[in-house]
Amino acid sequence: MAWGYRLESMGSRSVARHRQALRSCAVGTCPAFPAYVSSYKYARAQGRVVSVTRPLCGKHAMLFSMKYTVAWPGVFRRLRRPSVSSWTALAA
Repeated sequence: MAWGYRLESMGSRSVARHRQALRSCAVGTCPAFPAYVSSYKYARAQGRVVSVTRPLCGKHAMLFSMKYTVAWPGVFRRLRRPSVSSWTALAA
């Protein structure tokens, strides 16, 4: 059983330090440079919890996000709360 699926952009601060170690996509023989990092946790047969982190290219990251219904990184970052002036313009 697995849980905690996450997909992060390589540009984020937490993943940027691993960028030099990640040379290619982790899926099969895909030669593309990874732009995203996927992570999830699962329980082994002995009951120990294991965290897995895999570098993915854009194509495989999109497949990962669709398969596990994970939000695409950066989608909500573009949305901003409206300023006070726009709320007053709407109220008028």
